Amino acid sequence: MAILCPNCGREYDVTLFQFGASVACDCGTAVDPFGAEPVEMPIDGVLDLHTFQPQDVKDLVPEYLEACRAAGILRVRIVHGKGTGALLQTVHAILVRIPDVESFALADPTEGGWGATIVKLK
Repeated sequence: MAILCPNCGREYDVTLFQFGASVACDCGTAVDPFGAEPVEMPIDGVLDLHTFQPQDVKDLVPEYLEACRAAGILRVRIVHGKGTGALLQTVHAILVRIPDVESFALADPTEGGWGATIVKLK
């Protein structure tokens, strides 16, 4: 999801507003998170979990994969980061339980290495 600058339309990720502060757009307009309408971002086959709360991952991953499948995207990259590996383990535990997942593996170094997982959907 994104919040748009009301003046120029530039998109800002909603996580920039997590503390309720406004953001100064490059066009000079203050973008205020309150009252701004979130904009649904297109499904592109890449899910970056850095912008989400860990407790949201359990529902988010299956929903995103279903949206990709509905859009005809059968190869998905989930970016979970390297960190301690806890989020990687969570994502893999979720993927094992999804019937539409054909296979998954860590990404190659050009796509994030062990900081991302490539998922192939049926």
